[in-house]
Amino acid sequence: MLDRALARVNHWALDTVAPHWVDYVVSNTMTDFNRWFNGFLWTYELKALVEQVIDEAPGVKTFVLRPNQHWRGFQPGQHVEVFLPIDGETVRRYYSLSGLPNGRFSITVKQAKTGKASGWMHQHLRAGMSLKVGHPQGRFCHQGQAKLLFLCAGSGITPCHSMVSALLVQPEAERPDIQLMAQFRKPSDVIFMQTLQQWAQDGLKVTTALSSLSADEVSLPDVSSRLDARQLKMHCPDLLDRDIYLCGPTGFMNEMIAHLQALDVDLSRVHTERFVLAEPDGASPEGFEAAGAEVFFQHLGARITLTAADQGKTLLQVGLDHGVMLESGCCQGMCGTCKLTVHEGQVSGNSLGKAVYLCTAYPASRNLVLDA
Repeated sequence: MLDRALARVNHWALDTVAPHWVDYVVSNTMTDFNRWFNGFLWTYELKALVEQVIDEAPGVKTFVLRPNQHWRGFQPGQHVEVFLPIDGETVRRYYSLSGLPNGRFSITVKQAKTGKASGWMHQHLRAGMSLKVGHPQGRFCHQGQAKLLFLCAGSGITPCHSMVSALLVQPEAERPDIQLMAQFRKPSDVIFMQTLQQWAQDGLKVTTALSSLSADEVSLPDVSSRLDARQLKMHCPDLLDRDIYLCGPTGFMNEMIAHLQALDVDLSRVHTERFVLAEPDGASPEGFEAAGAEVFFQHLGARITLTAADQGKTLLQVGLDHGVMLESGCCQGMCGTCKLTVHEGQVSGNSLGKAVYLCTAYPASRNLVLDA
């Protein structure tokens, strides 16, 4: 009863009073009692209240969240770190954001078979509960290109949905040429089905692929079988003219990179995002000697020469040890905060196409050029 009453008060305060005034009042009335009684507003931490839980598809839920006064907004395509209190410990996970009116946002979570975090959220996270969250991160955002293909699978549609939604509210004359291709296992697994149907009715070119069905079994309009090079070329004839935003399970993304390479797509125009832990595969490739190798962080104008002491270090650690101020997040190859693009040279470890995750990747050539 008290929790529900406090939640109503908190919603009223945030919906009625500008966040900077809420912050001013709270910071000037901060006491141990206030922090204990209402730790959602009387806090220096960024937190979010769960307002609603929506069943999107079997095993997929969307959580509508109302952040407190410390929220400063986000760019479509970015993700947020969520801190989950599970079995006496804090488990950190990253989820893409979708913007909602009146300062709300949502995250869409697919329950993994052995997922500790997703399982807890599906079973225990309810409206009225609050969570500690991080500030938005990531550069998987529209970068101003004129022709776009959003290529996604499963819950990887979430950041693409966020970007497309934001682009569609722009004046038509300023809006880029958008195409979306999304793959799911079967019709009941389709996330944001109503939105995809509405976009298609409004004239957006939307292709929904069902990987568990063969081409002969697919009879619905604008629906295809599993995406491959032939499907990509058929549904997107001007593929080579588009910048591609790719997100989905690791296997799907690896397959799409291979298909895009086979179609002669410039991988520097393929922008990627993923939220899975990188599997360790060793350090620098056998025979590679770090001493004397050069790494140029082009976006920062920082060029460093490696020493023998850098042998076996990740690109992130190498850069930080040489005084290069690199961004980082989870340091597990998952959140993408440290992700850069390879322009020249080679890397080993955690990479996808031209994208490299510095925290779990290693230099593999004498000269390496990286950029944002």
